[in-house]
Amino acid sequence: MSQLFNDRALKQRHRSGDRNGPVTLLTPPLRATLGLGALIALAGGVWATFARIPVSVQGSGVLLPVSTINASLSGTNGSAVYMFNKPQKEWHKKARYFATSPDKVTNEELLKLAKSIYEESYNTVSLASGSSASEIFARNLKETFTGLKVPKGQLMMWIQSSGELERLSSTIEDVERAIATNKAQRENIERKQIILGKELKSRSSYLQSMNDLAKKGFVNMQSILQEQSQVDNVKSQILNNNDQLIEIINKLAESYSSLRGQTAKLINKQLIYAGQDLYISSIIPNNGEGVGEGDVLMQLSNNQLDQPVMVPVFLSSKEMAQVFPGMQALATPSGYKRSEVGGIRGKVVSMAKLPSGLQEVKARTGVKALAQSIVSEEPVPTLAVVALEQSDQSPINGGGYRWSSDSDLPYPPTPGDSLSVEITTRKVAPISLVIPAIRSFFGITPPEAPKGAAKQGSRAETDQSDNR
Repeated sequence: MSQLFNDRALKQRHRSGDRNGPVTLLTPPLRATLGLGALIALAGGVWATFARIPVSVQGSGVLLPVSTINASLSGTNGSAVYMFNKPQKEWHKKARYFATSPDKVTNEELLKLAKSIYEESYNTVSLASGSSASEIFARNLKETFTGLKVPKGQLMMWIQSSGELERLSSTIEDVERAIATNKAQRENIERKQIILGKELKSRSSYLQSMNDLAKKGFVNMQSILQEQSQVDNVKSQILNNNDQLIEIINKLAESYSSLRGQTAKLINKQLIYAGQDLYISSIIPNNGEGVGEGDVLMQLSNNQLDQPVMVPVFLSSKEMAQVFPGMQALATPSGYKRSEVGGIRGKVVSMAKLPSGLQEVKARTGVKALAQSIVSEEPVPTLAVVALEQSDQSPINGGGYRWSSDSDLPYPPTPGDSLSVEITTRKVAPISLVIPAIRSFFGITPPEAPKGAAKQGSRAETDQSDNR
C-alpha cells in the first residue's frame, strides 16, 4: 500500500518547465546552422583541393627600354649651354669635321672656323646675361626634353670655358698678326728679289761682255774678278731673301699650328656631339649653369624612351630561381595604387644568367639613386626583361598599354617611372600551402634551420677542423 501511495504522490508532483512527451535535442534552427556549417566546410574543402590560386614574386623595374643609358660627362669647367634645341649652323658641321679629319681642313678654313666659334660664344654669353635667373628658371620649367631624339652629328651641348675661349682669341690674334706681318715682309722681300733679279741679270750680262773683251785683250783679269764678286754678292742676297721668306712662312705655319691645337682642344673638351641617333633620358644642369670637369651632363639612350615595350626588372636571386620566360607579369608604375587601377600586363621574355652590380643597374635605369634603391632592396639583383602588352583600346591616360583594369587613369605613365612588378610563377591548390605547415607543426617534417644558425654551425665546424 505504501508503494502505491508513493507512486501516486510522485505522479501528482509538478515542477515548472516539465512537459509531457519526448525531449527534442536538435531544434530546427540548430539543425539548419549545423547543415549550413557542414556545407561551408565541404565547399571549403572542395575549393582548397581543386581551386588554383596564383603564387607570385615581387620585383623592381623602371619604365625605360632595355638598353644601356650612358652618361655624357663634361670635359672642362664652364657654363653648360643647350645646343640640341637650337637650329644647326654651318660651323657646327665644320667643327665636327675638323675634329674627325683635321688634316683635311685648310689653314684658311681653320681660321674662319675658330673665329666663328669665338663669335658664337660671345653671342650666347650676351643672350644669357640678358635674362634674369627667374626668367631662366621659369623657361626651364616650361621645357621638357626627356625622350627628345637627337640625330647623329648634331651638337648637343657646349661647355663654355672662359679661359679656353680667351686662349683661342689670343691664338686667333697671333695668327692674324702673323698673317699681316707675313704679307708685309713677303711683299718687301719680293720687291727686293725683283730688284736683285734685275741687277743680277744686268751684271751677269756685263760680266759676259767683259769675258768676251778679255779674250781680245781689252779687259784685264782683275776687273773681271771684281765684277764676278759683285755678281756673287747679288746671288747671295737673293738666297738670303729666300731664307727670310722660308722663315716668315715657318712662323706663320707655327701660328696656324698653335691655332689648330687650341681649336682641337676646345672642340674636344667643350663641344659634345651625338655620335649616333640618341634619345635624351635626362639633363642634369640647367641651361647656363656652371659645371665642373667630369660632372654628368646628360643621360642618353640608344632606344626611344616613349612607350617602351621591353623594360628591365630586377629580382633577388631567390625570386629569380622561380621565374622563367613566358610567365605573366603585372607592372604598376609609381604613383598608382594596384588596388585601384591594377597594372600593365606583360610577359617575361628573357633573364640574365648572372647577378648585376650597382654599375650595371645604373646603366639600365640611368639614375644612380634608383639603382641604389634597387640594390638596397635586392642585395643581389638579377635582370629580367619583361615585354609590356600594348593595346589600341587602352583606357584614358593609359599610355597605349593594356591594363588589368578598365578604369580610367588619373594621369598617364611617364618614361623613367619606377615599376612595382608582380610575376606569377605558378598556380597551386590552397591546401598544398597549408599541408607543409601542418606537417611541420606535428613534427612530420623537420623544421628549417635559420640562415644565421646554419652559418654559425658551418663556422663552428670550420673552427673545430682548424683546431684539429
